[in-house]
Amino acid sequence: MLNFKDMQDEKDLYLLLSWIIDSCDIQISQEINKFGIERVIKSLTNTKYLKRLKEIESIEELKESLELNHINYISRIDSNWPNTLRDLNIIEPFGLFFKGNFNCLSFNSVAIVGTRKSTSEGNMISTEIAFDLVKKGLNIVSGGAIGIDHAAHQGALIANGTTIAVQAAGLNKLYPTKNIDTFKKIIENGLLISEYPPNRNANKISFLHRNRIIAALSIGTLVIEAGEISGALSTARYATNLNRFLMAIPGSIFSKSSLGTNELIRNREAELVTDVKQILTLLSPIGVNS
Repeated sequence: MLNFKDMQDEKDLYLLLSWIIDSCDIQISQEINKFGIERVIKSLTNTKYLKRLKEIESIEELKESLELNHINYISRIDSNWPNTLRDLNIIEPFGLFFKGNFNCLSFNSVAIVGTRKSTSEGNMISTEIAFDLVKKGLNIVSGGAIGIDHAAHQGALIANGTTIAVQAAGLNKLYPTKNIDTFKKIIENGLLISEYPPNRNANKISFLHRNRIIAALSIGTLVIEAGEISGALSTARYATNLNRFLMAIPGSIFSKSSLGTNELIRNREAELVTDVKQILTLLSPIGVNS
């Protein structure tokens, strides 16, 4: 296990923390605010994270792993940390692992999310709206999943724009593997990010937790086809809690893929939109041109 006396740089402490803990650990965040990160790191020997901690010999070992996998890291105390993530407060990530153009995080972005079990019509709508938003100078954020997410990323790429894919696993274990070619294209001009270190596998909890990052990075979230129980609805709730614009495309009353989106509209949680002009009109108060 590593020697804490060798750890002088606070950014290294955040790298270590990002490597061993689970995301959205509110207790750890509260303790950092109260006692400082150095004290919290030393207290991890008495927590569920001890096993992961024991596997690490040195900070240099972690940095070598990042270099080997061509992954970069930024902690939340870095001057270039995206301010939009500050809005997450107690569930703000400790840091981000990334591949690609980090400057994308400074662009005005719209999140497009939806079901993996999308219809061909839903995919077409997602692609076209992403394409048109990019042509208006916006960046597209999504989760890289099959279905609506993938269609949104594709629309941005076709428009020669930028897009950010937020992963729920380490960036050397990109998921889903069938979208690897798309992820490679995103890295060339856009950005892949994750709060998880190399070799960490995705799970149900990590998929839900990454949704808060998708919502926080965006000035507005658009939901296209979401079932009655859907991860996209999780992103929608985060968007609402963060006071971001929430929009939804209405779907057929006969389609299970639109039960969630139609419910968002019915409950007046989301603004009904049907084209890019309506989206831009909603976003125009915060400096987005229509």
